[in-house]
Amino acid sequence: MTNNSSDPAAKKVKYIASMIYLLIFAFIVGGSYINQQSPANAEEADGIELFKDFSK
Repeated sequence: MTNNSSDPAAKKVKYIASMIYLLIFAFIVGGSYINQQSPANAEEADGIELFKDFSK
């Protein structure tokens, strides 16, 4: 059921779409990886310090 079109414009559109998909996928996976590498305690400490500023 594949359409093996020899139209260069169709191939270019498919190539651009695949590159956009890969960039979005890399962004999501990379962000998840970076988020897992940061310690959870540091995030909690930042939140506590933020609320200490409001209590003044």
